[in-house]
Amino acid sequence: MFSPSLITLFVVAGLVFVLYKDLLRPSFAFLGAVFLLLTLQIIRPEEFLMGLANKQIIVIFLLIGLTAGIQRNIGTGFFFRLFSQRLKPGVFRMRLMLLVGSLSAVLNNTPVVAFMIPYVKEWTKTNNYPASKFLIPLSYSTILGGMITVVGTSTNLVLNGLISQYDLPLLGFEDFLYLGLLVTVFGISYLALASSRLLPAREENKSEIIDHLNEYLVETYLPQGSKMHGKTVKDAGLRNLKEIFLAEIKRDRQEISPVGPNELLQEGDRLFFTGNSEAILKLIQEENGLSLPEEGHVSNYGFFQLTEAVVPASSALIGEKIKDSDFRNRYQASIISIHRNGTQLKGNIGETKVQAGDLFLMLTGKEDNRNDYLKDLIIITLRGEIGQDKGTFKRLPSLLALAILFTGIIGWVDLFMAAFAGILTLYIFKVLNLQTLRKSVDLDLLLILVCSLSLGVALSNSGAANQLVNGLLYLSNSGNVMLALVLLFVMTLVLTSLITNAAAVSIMFPIAMELGSQLGEPLTPFFVAIAFGASGDFMTPIGYQTNLMVMGPGNYKFRDYFAIGFPLTILYSTVVLLFIQWYYL
Repeated sequence: MFSPSLITLFVVAGLVFVLYKDLLRPSFAFLGAVFLLLTLQIIRPEEFLMGLANKQIIVIFLLIGLTAGIQRNIGTGFFFRLFSQRLKPGVFRMRLMLLVGSLSAVLNNTPVVAFMIPYVKEWTKTNNYPASKFLIPLSYSTILGGMITVVGTSTNLVLNGLISQYDLPLLGFEDFLYLGLLVTVFGISYLALASSRLLPAREENKSEIIDHLNEYLVETYLPQGSKMHGKTVKDAGLRNLKEIFLAEIKRDRQEISPVGPNELLQEGDRLFFTGNSEAILKLIQEENGLSLPEEGHVSNYGFFQLTEAVVPASSALIGEKIKDSDFRNRYQASIISIHRNGTQLKGNIGETKVQAGDLFLMLTGKEDNRNDYLKDLIIITLRGEIGQDKGTFKRLPSLLALAILFTGIIGWVDLFMAAFAGILTLYIFKVLNLQTLRKSVDLDLLLILVCSLSLGVALSNSGAANQLVNGLLYLSNSGNVMLALVLLFVMTLVLTSLITNAAAVSIMFPIAMELGSQLGEPLTPFFVAIAFGASGDFMTPIGYQTNLMVMGPGNYKFRDYFAIGFPLTILYSTVVLLFIQWYYL
């Protein structure tokens, strides 16, 4: 019979494998692992449900709502004014990193990156620089800046949530401020010097598609006397085609995209199909009323509304086939190309299973519906007029909300109350409404966070944490506190490079607690080590959502993260461990 500790280690190892291989949607993987632990009575239902009432977890969602309101109130003009001028690339990169690093100290860093990607791409396009030189620095600076305060990253709040379950003193303002500022200054300085040399100058996916548009779209038209004239798209047999789909109709000066099943076809319509070009040509050869034009207009990019979007880790699309997701009706767009891990996917788009980090190039209508599906797709193409700068007075609600939040960050008032008051302030000024708040609630994230807390409890209850600590103590000569901290930090760093940072800190928490207790030392340095270790993913795009978000827009490959991230990891680790030794030991 297997012991509870061994079973727990097997479950956790299985979860890590599933997350690393991307075999299941993360929320389902966490839920499945916790269900096993509940079934085997390693944790009790009450211990699982405690996560739903954990104050630090609720604070995370209050901060997400607060960030959504502030982002909406600040508007686009403020950022465009900062970056629209022609700056030297080094000056632009430094200004960008300082701005987002500062914002990430008080706002959730994922929406900060989502909001800034279109502006970075617009600036690089206007000034003829590759976006690949700027987007990884954008992500890394938000990670670094997020460590300055307890609210900058959800990892810190998850850790405090775990600490609170054991009635231990929470990590405070000073535990993050000094070390967070140090790693941010050193990290941004390194990125300012190394980005131009170590990051690739790679052409954008969108530019590649535009230059070879004929490979992605086949243009047809309805000649006079066509059998399809007067029929709907569905009646003409153009709705559920195999390997191809009708992406857009050009009718005089009108562009119809996406194309609905009840759209009436007319003589002279130009129909643009995407998919398997051989299947499209076979369709034409059936003499059903479609012809190839003598003079094609596919290469004339002018009338296409091409939009890029990234699939975030929280998207409901993950794991679904495109054809099963009702994509065109759901998002009013047609996908013509998908890029994953820096390469374009081949084959039938409809049969493609969506993964986090996928970059879609889509044909869309004129209306900008980005706010309708922010959780499923992050639009990274600027569209329409840039909003005017709203001025200081109109941004007053955001400034008030930030001031209130700051009182919670430095400990003058309870952080939960400060975040709550910030939300109410934005609501009173009509910046936030219930619909916006409802859209900002991510059930997948809630499941992951609650289940992460349960994993920590299981590792502690089962004795698995104790066994792992015995191994660490053996490796660290049983009593060398600094060596034990180094090993704990490195373990967390490796784990967060493979799975999500929330999961990494949850798995390492009981180990850190047990390790500090057995060594007879204060627990704070051990908790600080795993907090900074769990947020130190600079070598892979996997462990931190912002790294995954910039992968497609920057046309990055896995090796690009390692090339610039490995030296940064060494620098980051050195600063963290030296500070912990000097400040705490």
